Amino acid sequence: MEAKALIHETLTYEIRGVLMEVYNTLGTGFREETYKQAVIAELRRRGIGTEREQPVPVIYKGDVVDTYRLDILVDGKVILELKAVEEFHPRHRAQVLSYLKVSGLRLGLLVNFGTHKLQIQRIIL
Repeated sequence: MEAKALIHETLTYEIRGVLMEVYNTLGTGFREETYKQAVIAELRRRGIGTEREQPVPVIYKGDVVDTYRLDILVDGKVILELKAVEEFHPRHRAQVLSYLKVSGLRLGLLVNFGTHKLQIQRIIL
């Protein structure tokens, strides 16, 4: 039986390296925005395409009813949703799933810098 390939396997491997570098350098205790800026800086330093606060419209029956802003969109393929909290809450996962639905993308990484160990959840739509 063949192993099923992961979605954007190489890119997510690179992203995980970036996230670990930021976590190992800064540690815990900073606010979410600080981690966001550091992750963007490290992604760009490594030549990985990055968009910050990318707007994505929410469409209901043909009408734009809201606009979401993605924390970080990597290479136009992977959504990064960053947190600096004591623990993930189910609404964090629901948030990423909503972003995936409205963006048409398939993969998001929910990341928490707020604990003694970096937490990364791979969320697939």
